[in-house]
Amino acid sequence: MRLLLATAAALALAPAAHAVSLVKGPYGTLAPGEAYVVTFDAPAAPGFTVSGTAGIYSGAAGLIPGIARPLPGNASLYMSVRRTPLETAIVDAPLLRSLSFDVGSLDPTNLVEFFGPSGLVASFTGAQLALPGVANGSGTDPNANARFLFDFGATPVNRIVFTSGSNSFEFDNIAAGVVPEPATWALLIAGFGLVGLALRRRRRDGEVVTVLA
Repeated sequence: MRLLLATAAALALAPAAHAVSLVKGPYGTLAPGEAYVVTFDAPAAPGFTVSGTAGIYSGAAGLIPGIARPLPGNASLYMSVRRTPLETAIVDAPLLRSLSFDVGSLDPTNLVEFFGPSGLVASFTGAQLALPGVANGSGTDPNANARFLFDFGATPVNRIVFTSGSNSFEFDNIAAGVVPEPATWALLIAGFGLVGLALRRRRRDGEVVTVLA
């Protein structure tokens, strides 16, 4: 899918040894190799679980003052993590090389944290996500209603935690790119080896092999 990106920024986050790249774009944007894994309208994809105290709400119900605001144009189910009472949403997953999700009415103290097997990899506040704009809690401002795509580089993550220091944190349509299992890599390598062996045998037998670019 061709990416229509509104804003791109690369941020080095704590701990300093790790770097996570962040891209902000319109709803529906996926990174290459990503697939939807949590939408709240159907069971999560195999290997993904959602836990915590946050609630799931219907976009068709409209604004629920002090609790949740639907994402613009989204009448489906979504999750809202409230500040009062303090709520948390946790997504556990296989090792991920990338992750993206839609956010609505972003507030400056919304917080998403990414953890790997060795602990915290990176964290972003709503104020950081909105840059170069402002996380003003608006239900229409493109800076506060967008899709955020994270690339974890050489440090994959397997847990994502959502909290909020004020109001609420609404999000939906989580997509991910999973790090291939070692067995998958082995199959790919073996497959390439068999293709190469077949090409060599054909050349020895005098066949002309044409490789299409």
